[in-house]
Amino acid sequence: MEQVKLLNSLKKEEKNYKILVNCPYCSGKIVKRGVRKKKFEEVQIYYCKNCDKRFTSQITKNKTYPLRIILDTLTFYNKLYSFEEISNLIKNKYGMGLSPRIISRWIEEYKNYLPFLRMREFVIKNYKRKELIEESKMIHQQIYNFKFHRAKADLILGEEFRHFKFKPLRDFLELVSSECPHQIFREKQERASEKKEKFNLNEVKIIPKKSSASQFANFVIQAVSNNKERHEVLEEFMLYNDSVTIAVEVPVLMDVEDINHYKFELGFDIPFSLKDDQYLTGHIDLIQIRNGSIYIMDFKPSAKKEKPIVQLTLYALALSRLTGIRLYHFKCAWFDSKDYFEFFPLHVVYKKKKGRINKNQIGIDSKKKEVIKNED
Repeated sequence: MEQVKLLNSLKKEEKNYKILVNCPYCSGKIVKRGVRKKKFEEVQIYYCKNCDKRFTSQITKNKTYPLRIILDTLTFYNKLYSFEEISNLIKNKYGMGLSPRIISRWIEEYKNYLPFLRMREFVIKNYKRKELIEESKMIHQQIYNFKFHRAKADLILGEEFRHFKFKPLRDFLELVSSECPHQIFREKQERASEKKEKFNLNEVKIIPKKSSASQFANFVIQAVSNNKERHEVLEEFMLYNDSVTIAVEVPVLMDVEDINHYKFELGFDIPFSLKDDQYLTGHIDLIQIRNGSIYIMDFKPSAKKEKPIVQLTLYALALSRLTGIRLYHFKCAWFDSKDYFEFFPLHVVYKKKKGRINKNQIGIDSKKKEVIKNED
């Protein structure tokens, strides 16, 4: 009866297999050829027309339990639940309990995806479970689940001196739930993700990198075939299990004063204006603090085909104004399960003027003239 309940629950939510595009053996074209029934789930079978192989998603191979249950178990552990509490939570959600031995084995097996483990012992001694996270369900035309990992932010800011200057970001995130102007987001405002103005991107260097964000995405989204749920599942997993993500689904906005400040006081190249009653709004997927910078991150299922430079730059401009932290300290990135790209938003809006006077050069030229005069 419990197994039937589990299967029905999993089928209702999603099928737990990775959707493959190419053959993992020869990169040839593949087609679906039915499903294989395992003890607790159904797994998609693929057939390659090129090498004539049949296979399933590698992540579920030889696994008794669906990956989604494993993910939830790992996340519950880093939410500071005990093994007994985790077993009860999984039983209530999926209709089956887990032994402490299984939970312990998974934590060891997947520890590469759990860098938060190095912080966990300190956190559990200094924070109650209810103090760990600040969260709020925001109805902003659609539902956004804002979450801020208070304990992780405190540790990151305290671990390295170069991160201490980002304390205003923590202060801002602490107040989002209570002071967010929800009415503005509920009104029909222009969204940063829909902004089409042409920024001058000549000086912007897009840097592809190997990133743990893509590794997390490759691991997590194999358990989620529903595109709409991928964002939420990935954000939740990274927030609780990595060591640098401090917030997800963060609401940001700018008004006419913010745009005018950038355009006329800082001289930034921003090719649009706002009216007095107009706002530019958006929600940042993930915010990370690492390597002396604040990272504004966006998960894009087809990252290689997209360039959300304008969207991410506007997010950075908004967050910079909301926190008072210089744009110089921000980096932007987008990623999927294979690719990761990053850039400096400052390079999008700050342009070196032709003929700009270099004070050092003035001094050098004056000395040259004086030497020539003396020689004459």
